[in-house]
Amino acid sequence: MNTETLSSGLAGLGQAAQQNFPNVIDGIYGTFSTPAGSVCYMQTKAKIGGGSSKHAQLTRSLVPAREALNIQEMDFNQLLQRDLDDHRIATKLIPYILDPPANSLPGFFPPIVAVLLPFDYNQQPLDTFPAPAAALDVDHQYGSRFQITTHGHAYRIQYLANEQGDLIDPPIAVLRWNPDQAKLVIMDGQHRAMSLLAIERTVSNSWHTAPKGARYQPFYEEHVKHWLRKARDAGNPVDVSKIELPVTICWFPDEPGQDPRPRPHRAARKLFVDVNNTAKPPSEARLVLLSDTELRNIFARELLNRLRRDERWSERFPLYGVEYDNPIANVSTPRRWSVVTNLEILKDSVVRVVFGPPKLIENPTASLQGKPNDREMNRFMRQRLEVGKLFSKQFHDGPHRMLRDEISDEKFPINDDVEHQKLLDAFYERWGQGILWLLSEVLPYRAHLAALQQRYKDWHVATNSQTLAKSALFEDPSMYRALQAGDADWTSAGDTADRGSRPAVPASLEAWDLLEHHEKPAFFRERARRYLGSDSAESVKETNAILDRLTTPPAQIGLMLTWCYLTELAGDQHDPAEIAEIAAHAINASLLTAGPNRVDRRRSVLFLAPISQADSRNYTTTDPAIDAFFGYWLTLAINEATLPLWEEAKVSPERIRGECWPSCA
Repeated sequence: MNTETLSSGLAGLGQAAQQNFPNVIDGIYGTFSTPAGSVCYMQTKAKIGGGSSKHAQLTRSLVPAREALNIQEMDFNQLLQRDLDDHRIATKLIPYILDPPANSLPGFFPPIVAVLLPFDYNQQPLDTFPAPAAALDVDHQYGSRFQITTHGHAYRIQYLANEQGDLIDPPIAVLRWNPDQAKLVIMDGQHRAMSLLAIERTVSNSWHTAPKGARYQPFYEEHVKHWLRKARDAGNPVDVSKIELPVTICWFPDEPGQDPRPRPHRAARKLFVDVNNTAKPPSEARLVLLSDTELRNIFARELLNRLRRDERWSERFPLYGVEYDNPIANVSTPRRWSVVTNLEILKDSVVRVVFGPPKLIENPTASLQGKPNDREMNRFMRQRLEVGKLFSKQFHDGPHRMLRDEISDEKFPINDDVEHQKLLDAFYERWGQGILWLLSEVLPYRAHLAALQQRYKDWHVATNSQTLAKSALFEDPSMYRALQAGDADWTSAGDTADRGSRPAVPASLEAWDLLEHHEKPAFFRERARRYLGSDSAESVKETNAILDRLTTPPAQIGLMLTWCYLTELAGDQHDPAEIAEIAAHAINASLLTAGPNRVDRRRSVLFLAPISQADSRNYTTTDPAIDAFFGYWLTLAINEATLPLWEEAKVSPERIRGECWPSCA
């Protein structure tokens, strides 16, 4: 080919690349390979300013997961690390970048890790990228030959090569992508990345260009301006164009004809867990949301997915009634006053109900010695899900052969969507919906959730602070913590500052004040009205004390064990979900009926001894508090007044009466 023909061909390739892939970045590439698969990566940098330079463009292209995903509609199986501590970023990381102490040593941020993920034109996550096409060609923008792999109009990856097509040193790669179909979602270092984005969006006055990020502007803009102004006034103005951060971009290689093809969102979750397991341990809730390696985590996550997708729960159990985002490790009790349970309790419920141990189901107050018998618990799980009806003795999960009798917590179909869904459906239909029913229909929980929904319906949004407060309570729980931390800092600073020197109260503090001093008391009054029929100060105090006890792990795990025990008594002819409905009906009937000496049973939980704070996830023994709640719930479910309910459902009255507490005699 002569020089003129080559130049013409190069010009055509460059124009097509720029048209289809408006974003471009280059760097040094590598591959992290394991027997389980490979992750390709590129080392590069992002910077602030620089106009249309590719490194400045990269900063604007980095997307926190909360801005890349529609949090209100997304499946929890697609959830990545979306949770940010905006307060810490604004008050700690931004000053670290813009105004480090004069006598400090040089500082450094480790690389931000972003992963290239597929989206459709409606900005919804896709399972896969378009199928790849390979080529060897010259990119005139770089004046070099590359091995090129193109994924439709989503992205193209180019590796420096010689005329024969062999890869050469230096190992340079060029990534081109179309932001309408591929996004660089931040996997690790979201706080570092958000500090960079906050500075960029403030100095360029471009918050409005990130519609899903604009709501966080009140947390950052004034802080950035303050630190820039402080540095300028001190005679050390900040040249933001010199602010650069290292970035590692990851993608999952997809070769032509590869079977099965990579699923980037699933692989990204695994990458996130790997990164965080080797750094600061993520919280239990975060691991449950992301883990694809343990069936118990997937089942717990499926409960959240059903709350979001199944219309049955939209009015009965709204998702904002669950605390699913707690970033603090080793915390099992819900921390927000607006929720009725949390993801940790849901996971513990899944384990107790589906995995056992079986001895605990037969005798919920049994004391178990030694380590859990995983083989026994996995066998019990297969029985509980009736896997013999779901799979043949041998079946294929994608390219892998699997034996039905080897399905376990850590070995189960995940590559074949149809086979995987069989397990999810079996769990939900037999046990999952029963868990959700009990936590939404037992009277105190029903009162809590109904009051919460009423506050949502009555909420009037007219100001920025009202928008922030409503988002914190019902849409973005991470904002709740940011508002809380901001209020604590403001209060602390006020103890030492002159009253006249304090700036005007920002919208974030107004939002926290609205939550704590208006919405919280209004919710407590509404909850008391729905549970005790009165919103007097005494009724509010008693209802708060009752729900404080009933939103703990021992109370809710005790309820699940009561349900399991009643299911065993009812026998195989009754579906577990049906028994959950009967149990909730019976408990409610008892709560609304005066007990011995005309005691109001709605308040009866207050007579239990103070509950322990033991970790309910200790599956080798039973917390005495769980024992106490098991007895409490069982007494409410089975007594002389509720026997007709069980008889009407054709649950053997002899078996129920035989297990009846002395009040039935």
